[in-house]
Amino acid sequence: MANVTLLVSSTCSACPSAKSLWKQLRVKHSFSYREIDISTPDGQELADRHAVRAVPATIINGRLTFVGVPSRQSAEKALSQRRG
Repeated sequence: MANVTLLVSSTCSACPSAKSLWKQLRVKHSFSYREIDISTPDGQELADRHAVRAVPATIINGRLTFVGVPSRQSAEKALSQRRG
């Protein structure tokens, strides 16, 4: 099973769309999912480790996979390629 982490910010205008996409995909695909605000210590640590400079940023199985809101097709393809 893939592990998806979405880095977000409360001031990000695109983040709600990314959150919605990943939540919708959980209905069809089995993966673990968590959201982390980039302003928290955990968020800062992940951002530093993956050199994230913009949100929303999606990390799948420990790899930065998307910055911005991916298309549904791209997200589904990434999930199928990165199963645990």
